Amino acid sequence: MIVRVILLVALVASAAVVVYGLLLDRTGQAIPFTVAGLLVLGVTSAVISVAVARSALGAGNDGRAIRAIVGAFVGGLFALGASASLLAAVILGSIAMSV
Repeated sequence: MIVRVILLVALVASAAVVVYGLLLDRTGQAIPFTVAGLLVLGVTSAVISVAVARSALGAGNDGRAIRAIVGAFVGGLFALGASASLLAAVILGSIAMSV
């Protein structure tokens, strides 16, 4: 239970850092804030997607088809979000290094 709370806090906090870095920060630290937030968001989303996938597999083995399908769909969305945020972090990091 405590791991779920920590993951939720990390997900919300990293999303807040990304929003702050993209929309509110007008100093020279906007890109590093955003890259750090995107990295944490990507790793957290990847961990959540693995946990949801394990839960979906368990539900499928127990014969709960609807729960397994919904879990697989949600886990896939988290995996897509993880890959997108990690890709954005790499792109923004390379842009920041070239400037």
